[in-house]
Amino acid sequence: MGNRIRLIILLILCSLMPVYGADEGPLDYYKNEFIKEKKKSHLADTLFEKTVWHKKISHIVIEEKKEFYYVTLLMIMPYPGNYKSQNYALHYKFKNFDVAFNKMQWLNKFLKDDGVLRVKILGSIIVSEKILYSKENTK
Repeated sequence: MGNRIRLIILLILCSLMPVYGADEGPLDYYKNEFIKEKKKSHLADTLFEKTVWHKKISHIVIEEKKEFYYVTLLMIMPYPGNYKSQNYALHYKFKNFDVAFNKMQWLNKFLKDDGVLRVKILGSIIVSEKILYSKENTK
């Protein structure tokens, strides 16, 4: 009988002891994961900037819609990060077909020569670009 009382008292005391993390809600663990400071590469894609290089592009296409011509970059994710990823398109917008065609040829040559661009986007339209690496700059 004495052992049974000791066991009951031990169980009551254990239930009254604070549990580590018990004051956190069920979603606080995930909140803390988002708050943690992560090292970001200057090449990491953001909502308004994307890094464009030959392994991220599957096709370069010229489209005609109403009075505009679009040079469309069909973007894909490279192999290790492509699990459950979605492909998306980025567009340059031009009023003249010749300018759009020259831009497509320049992009094709630039990306085949292992060039890297950083583009700023508004929705899916590319509004500006910056050359991060090209073989002509290294010579």
